[in-house]
Amino acid sequence: MQKLYYSIREVSELLDEEQHILRYWEKEFEQLKPKKNRGGNRIYSDKDILILKTIKKMLREDKLSLKGAKEQLNRMNLSNIDEYYNINFDNLLDYSEILNKNKIEDKHNTLIKSDSKEFTKDEIQELIKLLKDAILFLKKL
Repeated sequence: MQKLYYSIREVSELLDEEQHILRYWEKEFEQLKPKKNRGGNRIYSDKDILILKTIKKMLREDKLSLKGAKEQLNRMNLSNIDEYYNINFDNLLDYSEILNKNKIEDKHNTLIKSDSKEFTKDEIQELIKLLKDAILFLKKL
């Protein structure tokens, strides 16, 4: 069963971003407003996570400036952001588990076929990230 809310630690691990970055983005992007629990800790909904993924994609992959990402996010209709991405949140966890499993298997097969016993720093970091994802997946079982 999928959770209703996630802690900042869980979201940080899911997005592979430091917690202070998530807090900074919260200050910079008015659309991002995670709730707080009784203890004052941030709790993120699926929609908050989708907004964070969108921000991360704009900044990290699309290489937009902070100002450019803000402008683009302002143009989006966030009330229908799940429809914009054609995402059914009920199936989101299932899809991510399948994708992570496939990534791990693909990387494993690539490394087995490799004649070289040496790995680049990027390959090691990718393996570590995939292993972290696998551990998170196993914890959910």
